[in-house]
Order: sequence, then structure tokens, then C-alpha cells
Amino acid sequence: MRRFIGALAGGLIALAAAGIASADTSMSSSAGHGMMGGMKVTLTGNVVDLSCYNSMGLHGPTHVQCARACNLKGQPFGLETSDGKIITFYGAGPNDNPNAKILPFVEQKVTITGMEFTAHGITGIHVLTIAKAK
Repeated sequence: MRRFIGALAGGLIALAAAGIASADTSMSSSAGHGMMGGMKVTLTGNVVDLSCYNSMGLHGPTHVQCARACNLKGQPFGLETSDGKIITFYGAGPNDNPNAKILPFVEQKVTITGMEFTAHGITGIHVLTIAKAK
């Protein structure tokens, strides 16, 4: 009986260790910074400073200087599409500041091509190209 209990305990410990190792491996690969999935899209809309726009309703040509200052301080920006949706800007990883691409176009109508991702109620885009809309 002791052998059986010892073998059973050893087996349970081995299974638990294998489960932890397996969970660790899957977490590290899914928690990486590479963007997977997504869909290539082209969108047109206005670049808005999300902080001022959402909290105070500020946007447009009279808000450019404030929005640029916010952009340089790392505030999040988004693209407001014609249907009123806001799409946030994502970097491609930890060393890709999405605001650097957006700064010249703050509070302007632009056309963006990029990879769009939607999860947890948030839609964002990794900008590949951006240009002033015609």
C-alpha cells in the first residue's frame, strides 16, 4: 500500500509539474510582443487626442497646439471615422511609438493603411502608412 501511495503521489507531482511547464510555455508565447492576426485595412478619419476629446470635447483646428503637446508627452491618439467610431493607434512592439507617425497629422483628416486588431471591446490599428486625406 505504501508503494502505491508513493507511486500515486509521485505521479501527481509529475503531472502537476508538467501542467505548470506547459502553462508557462503557452503563456510566454502568447504574451510575446509580436502582433498576430489582425486584418489589413485602409481607413479615413480625423486624428484626435483621446484625452482631451473624451474628457473635454476638444478637437479640431483650434486644438492643434494642445494636441501636439499631448502627443509629445505620450498621450493616446485615435482615428475618429465618419461613423463616429474611435480606433486607437498601436505600435508594432515595445520600441515602436505610434505617436511618432501621428504627430505631423494631429487634428487632421488622414487616410491610414495598417493592421487592425479588435479584442476586449477595443479596436486599434498598427499604422503602416499615413497621409493627409484628399
